[in-house]
Amino acid sequence: MDITFRDFIIGDFEGKVELYGGLWCNLHIILMVLLAVWLIACAIWFYKRPAFARKFCYMLCWVMIISRVVRMAGLFIVRGDSFVEILPWHLCHILAFVFPLYYFTRAKFFALPVLLLTFFGGILTFVFGDYYKYAMMSFLDIESIGLHFMMPTVVIGALAGGVLKLNLKQVWEIPIALAVLVGYACLGNWLVPGANFMYLKSNGLPFDLFPGHSHLYTYAVVAAILITAFLIPFIIAAIVKKRKQKRATNLQAHYLYGREPKNAK
Repeated sequence: MDITFRDFIIGDFEGKVELYGGLWCNLHIILMVLLAVWLIACAIWFYKRPAFARKFCYMLCWVMIISRVVRMAGLFIVRGDSFVEILPWHLCHILAFVFPLYYFTRAKFFALPVLLLTFFGGILTFVFGDYYKYAMMSFLDIESIGLHFMMPTVVIGALAGGVLKLNLKQVWEIPIALAVLVGYACLGNWLVPGANFMYLKSNGLPFDLFPGHSHLYTYAVVAAILITAFLIPFIIAAIVKKRKQKRATNLQAHYLYGREPKNAK
């Protein structure tokens, strides 16, 4: 059966395109490897050239916004979704607008959860997102892949360029931000029949750590692991920096005032 332009835009491939490999197929693995290589290369390049990082990620922020607006227009005009349905209810859809706002304004309030969620939102979609059900990708798939490549990229660029900073004292903001997002997604699930925004109604992961219990427990464990893994390098760096500063202060006091440096060996 021929694929129409409408089919390509909204991904209406049921019975028209043969099935592909799904999760963990060759394409899935290739995209994950490409994302890892891309992020490592960006981190190296950005931290050596912070001015370039600021300009490049400024451009990416606008691309994120425009791509999401185009997606929303396609869903509204081509697929016929209602205005409420096309609103940004999913986490990554929300952050496609919220992160650029933080980047443009250099906002500090709740910056830590915005950085964390934007970074892992992009990565997790590549690990668990199913763009690989059919042997052909729709415009929605391609746009989503592009967005989720950009999300962790702009986080690295924002940190390397000094536009946004990680303040570990803001850790308390993370559970508050998550609670607000969950409440917002619940509103979307109530307004849109059959919706599963932020995968609150049913498990969006391909595994369940607590069979027979709510999948939200699995989400909590995964979130705790990811947040810890993200913050540990910065915590270690902060501790090392503090010790170096303390040692430098002690040595300075020794040379200026003849005092013996503390903890001298």
